[in-house]
Amino acid sequence: MVIVDQPASWLLRLRIRHLEVFRELVRTGSQSETAARMHLTQPALSKWLRELEEQAGCALFTRERPLRLTVHGEVLLRYAERVLGDSLRTGKELEAIQAGSSGLLRVGVLRAVAPLLVPRAILRCRQEAPRLQIRLHEDSLDNLLPQLRRHELDCVIGRLHGQALGPEFRSEALYEEPVRAVVRPGHPLLQKQSRLTLADAAAYPWILPLPGIPMRVRLEAEFAASNTRMPLEQIESVSLVINETLLRESDMVSVVSHQLAQHYERFGSLAILPLPMRQALGPVGLLWTDAQPSNAVQRFLQSVRLEAASLARTGASRGKGSRRPSASSRASARAA
Repeated sequence: MVIVDQPASWLLRLRIRHLEVFRELVRTGSQSETAARMHLTQPALSKWLRELEEQAGCALFTRERPLRLTVHGEVLLRYAERVLGDSLRTGKELEAIQAGSSGLLRVGVLRAVAPLLVPRAILRCRQEAPRLQIRLHEDSLDNLLPQLRRHELDCVIGRLHGQALGPEFRSEALYEEPVRAVVRPGHPLLQKQSRLTLADAAAYPWILPLPGIPMRVRLEAEFAASNTRMPLEQIESVSLVINETLLRESDMVSVVSHQLAQHYERFGSLAILPLPMRQALGPVGLLWTDAQPSNAVQRFLQSVRLEAASLARTGASRGKGSRRPSASSRASARAA
C-alpha cells in the first residue's frame, strides 16, 4: 500500500486573499491597521482569524500588542510567503509571455561576483533564448536569501557559507575564489623589485571591509598568519564605487575578490598588487529552491555553470599568483 501525504484540508481552503491578510497582520502587528489596509471591518478580521486558528488547531499569534507570531504562526508565514511569491512569479511570467517574451527570470547577484560571471552567463543564455526577460537584483546575501526563501527570486549567485547552506536551499558550488590586493596604477608598491610582503603593504593606508564581513575575517586571518599588525591608517567601507575612487586618487590599498580585481585591471582603473594572499573567500555557487526549476531557470543555471568553468580554467592558466603590470602599462600610468 502506498501512503501519499495530503496537506491539511484547511490549508487547501485558504485563498491568496487569506494569505495576503495573514502576511499583513504579521507586518503591522495590529488588527485595526490590517483591517484598514485590507479594506475589512475589524470585527470581520477578528472573526476570520479566530476561525483560522480553530481550523489550524493552534494559536498563530500571541494576544499581546503588537501581535507576535507563535512557532505555529511562523510555519504558516513561511508557507504564505512561498505561495504568494510563486503567485507573483507566475503572474509576471504570464505577462512577459503575453508581451512577446519567452518568460521571466529573476536572479539575485552578490556584488562581488557581478562584474565577469553574471554578464557572460546572461549573454550565453540570451544566445539560446533571446526573448527571455531577465531581472537582476544586486545586493548582499543577507538581503537576497530572504527573497529567495519567499520565492521572490528564482536563483541567487553568491558565496556558499552560513545561511546559504540552509536546508531550504538547493546549492551547487562553482569555483573557489582567492582574494586580491588592488591599488592605483603607478602605486609605489608596484615598483618594488623584491618580493612584496604584507608588512610592506601595511605601511600604507588601507580600505577595509566592515568588521564581521567574510572578506574582513579572511584579511585579519591573513595578517595574523604572517605575524603582521593590521594597518594603523584605515577606512572601513563596503561601497565599491567610493572605494574605487579612493584607490584611484590615493596610495591606499584594499582587497577584493579575484573576479572584481580582474575587472578593474581589465579597464585600467586599478592594478592587482603581486601580494601573496593565502586566504580564499570560499566557493562561489548557485542557490535555488525549486526541486523542478522552470526551463528558463534551468537554461540560465547551465549558462552560469559553463561560464564559471571557463573563468576557472582562465584563472588556473594564469597561475595562483598575481601578475605584475608590464613596463609599458606602468609607464602609461605614470604619464597619466
